Amino acid sequence: MPYRAGGAYTLGVKPPRAIESSPRLWVEQGEHVVGPVATVAVVGPIDKVLSYSVPPEIADSLSVGQRVTVPIGKRGRIMRGFCVGIDEKEWDSSLRSIESLVDPESFLTPDLLELGRWIARHYACTLGTTLNALVPDAVRRHRGHIVIKRVHLAVSLQEIEAGGKRIGAKQRALLDRLSQSAEAVERSALLGDTQASPATLRTLERRGWVGVDAVRTPLPPPNFDLPGVEPDFALNEDQQSAVARMHAIIDDGGFRVLLLFGVSGSGKTEVYIRSMRRVLAAGGQAMLLVPEIALTTQLVNRLASRFQHVAVVHSGLTQASRSRTWSAIRSGEKKVIIGTRSAVFAPCPSLGLIVVDEEQEPSYKNLQAPRFHVRDVAIKRGHQLDIPVLLGSATPSLESWHNCTRLGHFERIDLPHRVRNLPLPPITVVDINDEYQETRGVPLLSRVLLAGLEETLRRGRQAVLLMNRRGYANWIFCPSCKHRMVCASCNVTMVYHAAVGELICHYCRRRLPAPDLCPNPSCRSRMVRAGSGTQRIEERLRQRFPKARIVRVDSDTMVHERSYRRVIAEFEDRKIDCIVGTQMIAKGLDFPFVSFVGVIGADTTMAMTDFRAGERLFQLVTQVAGRAGRGDVPGEVVVQTTSPDAPSLRAAVRHDYEAFAAEELEIRRRTGMPPFSRLTRIVVADPREPRSREAARLLAEGIRKVASELEASDVDVMGPMPCALARLRNRYRFELIVRCASAKQMQRLVDRIRGSRMLAVKAASVVVDVDPVSLT
Repeated sequence: MPYRAGGAYTLGVKPPRAIESSPRLWVEQGEHVVGPVATVAVVGPIDKVLSYSVPPEIADSLSVGQRVTVPIGKRGRIMRGFCVGIDEKEWDSSLRSIESLVDPESFLTPDLLELGRWIARHYACTLGTTLNALVPDAVRRHRGHIVIKRVHLAVSLQEIEAGGKRIGAKQRALLDRLSQSAEAVERSALLGDTQASPATLRTLERRGWVGVDAVRTPLPPPNFDLPGVEPDFALNEDQQSAVARMHAIIDDGGFRVLLLFGVSGSGKTEVYIRSMRRVLAAGGQAMLLVPEIALTTQLVNRLASRFQHVAVVHSGLTQASRSRTWSAIRSGEKKVIIGTRSAVFAPCPSLGLIVVDEEQEPSYKNLQAPRFHVRDVAIKRGHQLDIPVLLGSATPSLESWHNCTRLGHFERIDLPHRVRNLPLPPITVVDINDEYQETRGVPLLSRVLLAGLEETLRRGRQAVLLMNRRGYANWIFCPSCKHRMVCASCNVTMVYHAAVGELICHYCRRRLPAPDLCPNPSCRSRMVRAGSGTQRIEERLRQRFPKARIVRVDSDTMVHERSYRRVIAEFEDRKIDCIVGTQMIAKGLDFPFVSFVGVIGADTTMAMTDFRAGERLFQLVTQVAGRAGRGDVPGEVVVQTTSPDAPSLRAAVRHDYEAFAAEELEIRRRTGMPPFSRLTRIVVADPREPRSREAARLLAEGIRKVASELEASDVDVMGPMPCALARLRNRYRFELIVRCASAKQMQRLVDRIRGSRMLAVKAASVVVDVDPVSLT
């Protein structure tokens, strides 16, 4: 049997019982023992579980899911890991033992441990790394907890008196107080009641007469419950039908996936609320997942006024708030959980419904290991718990849309009309190429867009302008020698940010002072700032409309959750006239006085070398257009583009998702792309280009060989080829795209690739992205 480095063995492989004699080497046979053996998943690059004996002193305390420290490698380097199994087995003295317990308890519930196993296998990540991502570090460190010491009698008062030792007056008072209580007494209350000193209590503890227990207790979690008045509006027929169907599914019990397909403003949130209330009435918990913190702010305010015991989970929480919230969810104190990606792992003891709002959003994909997709993890968790999962969107992902036609556990529920039968806003497409012919310089804002915005502001209404690129200028270049300011680490153009007067690489965050003159010593011409971003649009609008109250919303200005909350509150109170922002303002938000929406540079999405480019364009335009005309004020949308004839844009203008989906799915079927296949993207990176290229080539050959051994004739391995971003953070990047006909076939292939250690190539890093949302 092969020996595992570090003296540990793979789960299921028995350690050798003896070593054959050799004329040159004599080895004494180890002593055989039957006892507890734990399998441990180490937090690190080791892609196997390892076996360790359990020392007697921790045998009663160790549980599955608990963190432990174990020796790894020939030198016995101590690393942390998770105990993922405990069995009685026969082993000998060569099997190393667990060093210590890291935590006094397991923070992983059985269903989360099972979910972690699935994520690790499906998304090709080590089990230890995956389990480590399921519980926030603040929870393990007990942030937001206080330690309460409780005192109890260790022996009876009669035994103490029979011992013959002198008992002082204060000691007697402490002992009498403890003897009068059937339970342990809090230390501070005990000292206060008896007027005794801590030293007196320590003397009793030293004599063994009293015991002191330290108990960690979480402080109260953040309170998001708000007093509110229940809306008195009646549901329309579509909403009533959707709610009735959801209630029937919840009452019947069991796992189902429901796709709530409703146009913007059709009242999907109300269907969420009525469905969640049904679960709460039966004593369960309900979870609502949203893609952005910006959406969380408004949803929390609205749901907190309709529910009690609301918990919010997202990256903007402090460490203490995150830990206290997690504890309140685990105890069942919080019944409604709202949050972003990490909320899908909330330790709910009685979860009855998971709702995924804006299920098509690419931000649901985690971009660090484990590279899971929240929607798919939510569906898997619903399947494990045998509960329904509700997906909501005005522009569903084509995967979810297609699943409703081919999978029996998927079902579609339609909301085809806006509430109160409000009309969808008309969309005007402006060909910005025409503006180039009639204006000097680069036209940032078309005349049609400016006229519509001016009329909106004149009438005292609100506007939203989307520019899906932050910064001031996309690039700075010299018109004389054509020199561009490029990031030395990533080989991409750096974006100019006027607020700080610097060039910033949006990939590696490298910062440089913005030069006025060409850095080429033989040129020294004046540099030109070309392209546009949200910062430049904001500047132009302030020049054109000096009295308008304009706010920019992007990752440069919204540096904290408080920033989102403040802007949204001020916009709702009509203290802001116009918001200029990136995608974070394009979806989910509901403002009744927004009558004008402008989309600037809509075709930047089409510039992606990605088969999902058309889908992204349709979703972006449709979602941001849905912000207009949601109240009594009619809406208007203007879209600026250099590609006015793009099929996805034409479908968005008609608000016709079904026609778009039919056309796009036919293209995907002909080209064999998802949802008619499954993809895995593998990126090999190294500071030396030849080594990165060669490692990628060898990996591609190995995968093709494995595919042939599995007799998988419909497996394609495309590449290796340079990534769209060929150099990032001083590393040259090459990619492989593996395509399989089904998820089952992809799982078999990935399992074989991992099992053969094929990914251990001679390169700085290898990233495996199963079911990628983007190929750029």
